[in-house]
Amino acid sequence: MKLTEDQKAEVLETLHNYGTAYQKKDIKTLLALFSSEISGYGSGADEVILDKKDFTRQIKRDLSQATSISVKFSGVKIFGEGRIAWVTSKSNITFTLEGTKKQTICGRSTIVLRNTGSRFVIEQVHFSMPYLEQSAGQSFPGA
Repeated sequence: MKLTEDQKAEVLETLHNYGTAYQKKDIKTLLALFSSEISGYGSGADEVILDKKDFTRQIKRDLSQATSISVKFSGVKIFGEGRIAWVTSKSNITFTLEGTKKQTICGRSTIVLRNTGSRFVIEQVHFSMPYLEQSAGQSFPGA
């Protein structure tokens, strides 16, 4: 059975809560949004999440390195069936580092969520940025 509009709204609320918790640097709320079996990838070579311990370490690193940070999802597409939802979106991470001006990383996210019966939790997350060496219309860099 496809997701209902109410379920899609719950998924959107989870994404909103994710962005709000990041902006507030609220680690407790962030961790509560994610499954104990979270996995995924960030854009850095060392940003590999195999479990909640890896995720916690990554979140703490993100929040400790930025003096301010926000995550905004746009162009959100939500699909799903039964208790599982998957999301694709553009993701902008705006941040400042100590002594620097505000910067924005423009990337893309895929997120998989599972309904626990009372709410959706994030099971898998992947953030990436387009490879700028690859020309539009080409499948491989240098082509």
